[in-house]
Amino acid sequence: MSEGIRDVLAREAAEAETRAEAEEQGNVMPTPGQRGRKNAADPSQVYTVRIPVSKLRRLRNLAEQRGVPPTTLIRQWVIERLDEAAADTGSDDNGAETAENASPGGLKLGPRRQRATGRIAEPCGGRVRRHA
Repeated sequence: MSEGIRDVLAREAAEAETRAEAEEQGNVMPTPGQRGRKNAADPSQVYTVRIPVSKLRRLRNLAEQRGVPPTTLIRQWVIERLDEAAADTGSDDNGAETAENASPGGLKLGPRRQRATGRIAEPCGGRVRRHA
């Protein structure tokens, strides 16, 4: 007697969950060609950016000269700039701003946002007006 598709899928799902739990506990090695369920120490996320074609040509040339894929070079540059900005603004390693530079939500506010949220006062006709 043949199993119905639902029964087959349910059985395979149960087997996969059992194996995944055994891998997490270290009782079974991950199947070759598959990664285990171990969580990354610092997970990544894909982010799409638009770059002019003329700049992409230059990027590809630089990446080729350095022997790395263009995406790796972009990622290195962004991380370097974030680290530099953190050093300049007094952020900690997690990117959290120090109290004097941070908004209540933990994001650094630019001058326009500071005015819009009332976080700074600016002169207005000889008086100091606080924005609300």
